[in-house]
Amino acid sequence: MNSATPSVLAKIHTSGDSFERIQALKDAYKGETAYLVTCGPSLLSHDRDALIEKLEGKLVIACKQSYEYIKEVVDFHLLSVYNYQPYEYFSENTIRHWQLTAMNIEGELERIKQWGQRIDLAIPVYSTPWVTKDQTTAYTRNFNNWKLYSGGKIVWGPGIMYESGFGLAVHLGAKEIVTIGWDIGDLSKFEKVKGYKLGDDDWVKEHADSLYKTHAGAGPDYEELKETIDSTSEMYDYFLDKGIKIRILSNSNPGDNRFERITLDEL
Repeated sequence: MNSATPSVLAKIHTSGDSFERIQALKDAYKGETAYLVTCGPSLLSHDRDALIEKLEGKLVIACKQSYEYIKEVVDFHLLSVYNYQPYEYFSENTIRHWQLTAMNIEGELERIKQWGQRIDLAIPVYSTPWVTKDQTTAYTRNFNNWKLYSGGKIVWGPGIMYESGFGLAVHLGAKEIVTIGWDIGDLSKFEKVKGYKLGDDDWVKEHADSLYKTHAGAGPDYEELKETIDSTSEMYDYFLDKGIKIRILSNSNPGDNRFERITLDEL
């Protein structure tokens, strides 16, 4: 865990509403490298002890279940009510950052309280019916959607990396972002399953197990996955314009080749 995080958490809890808490984080880790960890299969290919040793003392943001693999070093844990599972926290200083469905904010806040979980930060994500698939960040390539952290709205990504992960790292003032386990997904899985037809949602639901159980980075929609992969070209330009370097620790990320790929030894 980063040495600044306990004081950052204290600052959050002396702030007012959710927006004021988010603003209290602005540039809280200015100039640091943010390690953004997510649940792609490549995460488990790294020796856990070696990975934790590399991340000790760094700014670590863990998405959903990836927390369990590196819980000893996590500063921010990004959570969603939609597919929540119980967690036992290694440190009470880990900041719990919740994504809420904009159409049911009060109901989801109540569910979190019923689960006995602490709410340090809570942000609304606008999805259907307000946002259609062709209005998501991946489709529009509008990475300014991340400006909820500066007073705007966060829209459907798809996926927590596009909704919260990258935007939070930028808001915290990171000069560099290293992704770990960000595999995005494998388009060839659709092509390998006999009978797939582009846009056939019923077929996708029927074959969901064979398509996704072994690849947590993919969602159940070919077009959605393709747009996410294609959008990484504009994402690279967005970060280049902001002077933020992105490095990817994954042996299977299909994104833009201009992003630097690294190994665990190079972390």
